[in-house]
Amino acid sequence: MTSIPILKAREEQIHRKGAEPFTMKCDKHSVAGSVSQRACVFCGSRVVLYPVADALHLIHGPIGCAAYTWDIRGALSSGPELHRLSFSTDLQEKDVIFGGEKKLYAALTELIAQYKPNAAFVYSTCIVGIIGDDVAAICRKVGKETGIPVLPVHSEGFKGTKKDGHTGRASMWSSAPGP
Repeated sequence: MTSIPILKAREEQIHRKGAEPFTMKCDKHSVAGSVSQRACVFCGSRVVLYPVADALHLIHGPIGCAAYTWDIRGALSSGPELHRLSFSTDLQEKDVIFGGEKKLYAALTELIAQYKPNAAFVYSTCIVGIIGDDVAAICRKVGKETGIPVLPVHSEGFKGTKKDGHTGRASMWSSAPGP
């Protein structure tokens, strides 16, 4: 059996059964590689906001980001179950080149019309931060048109760690503007 080589930068983050105890660090940034050993700001933000059960949660980014965090917490609800659905703009290569703002606007207006949520959260993923979509402007526009709070969650994963997403420090969800 061949062992998989470990990246030098990750050596201290690997714990082998029977070895010395290992210290977990929640605020340490991920090391680039084929698989990250930590969740990102987006994941942290989603965990904190996910229990808002009567809100629409829309991930603006590739479908993989939506699949990664879909129903990751067993948030209970005595009523609405809208948070159980996972929505994504499913950005593709052309969207990365030409921008995804039109796709975001169309998705938000369609989903709000269909599900009539009390609020909506729009999570920005890494690719959105790179291409520069103005998520806050789209949220303000849709909020004015629909009369519900549409809150941008600037949760690009490269802004920090999952812990930063929990606190809103990197994601800025705690100070998001309303409609």
